[in-house]
Amino acid sequence: MAKTKVKTLHQKLNYIQSNLKVEKGRTNSFGKYKYRNLDDIFEALKPLLKETESIITVTDEIIGCNGMNYVKARVCFMAEDGDDRTSSIYTEGWAREPVTRKGMDDSQITGSTSSYARKYAMNGLFAIDDTADADSMDNRDHQSGQLSRDQVNTLLGMADKVDEKTVTMVAAKIDDRSIDKGNYESSIKKLEGMLSGK
Repeated sequence: MAKTKVKTLHQKLNYIQSNLKVEKGRTNSFGKYKYRNLDDIFEALKPLLKETESIITVTDEIIGCNGMNYVKARVCFMAEDGDDRTSSIYTEGWAREPVTRKGMDDSQITGSTSSYARKYAMNGLFAIDDTADADSMDNRDHQSGQLSRDQVNTLLGMADKVDEKTVTMVAAKIDDRSIDKGNYESSIKKLEGMLSGK
């Protein structure tokens, strides 16, 4: 594969976002839906990273909020940005560990939650649309007004930029459904106000 002529970090990221294709080639036999997983994203991404001479790193952080464990995954995209300077940009994805999951031990539960958070961080960075994925939903019965995974990620990501106390408070409000689809926009505005006041 020939090297692209793009030079800056943002040009390289734009090139990858425009050219990355990750098919939903897996089928959930129980739910009868198509989906892609984290491995599929990595495999499709590697040739484009090589072509643009870019790299990514993926890291996790476990955050305890309101007695629950959340995995905050960060995907960092790095490349030379002209004049031999290296620049980076990152996105984060959040996922909460379930209390139990049938057939999994504790390490498998954490690993599964990490994969989920990493997938959402990759989706955000590389503009991969997962809105139609059934695996993006919590497989429990949905109640009207419940936040989507993307909305939870957005709220927790913004709260994390404020401070640790705000993350704990927002996570608790998400868990007890004090924040739902009905007041999601006002919650976002409140967090935006807190961030602009920093």
